[in-house]
Amino acid sequence: MKMKQTYLLAGAVLLAGFSAMAQESSTQLPPAEQKQLKVAKPDTTARMETLSGIFLNPTKKGTFVLDFNQVLTENARLEVKNKAGKIVYKKPVSVAKKETAWRFDLGKLRPDTYQVEVITPDTTYWTKFKIGR
Repeated sequence: MKMKQTYLLAGAVLLAGFSAMAQESSTQLPPAEQKQLKVAKPDTTARMETLSGIFLNPTKKGTFVLDFNQVLTENARLEVKNKAGKIVYKKPVSVAKKETAWRFDLGKLRPDTYQVEVITPDTTYWTKFKIGR
């Protein structure tokens, strides 16, 4: 039992020594080069939220109408993408008339999973729909 404790203690001392050596041997840039180094900060201003009050309804003509309610304070764009990420419909969404509800005739859509996005400069509202056969 005493021998196992000795090996464990020796292993811990070795690991601590390697860790200290790794910290000491880390290379640092000279001060002149440190000033030129710029680190890109992640963009935390863009937000994604789910789109509320959204309905995708088939019409008698075999097309689809998209209705959604959302309080938007700035102009946006509506994008409908298929599962492959290809944009199948794109339109601007204007807040000039101070509307909170919009209707878009998307036309015919094939059976697939679609992602609907309303993109403003600082927020992306989204939801998904699946159209079956």
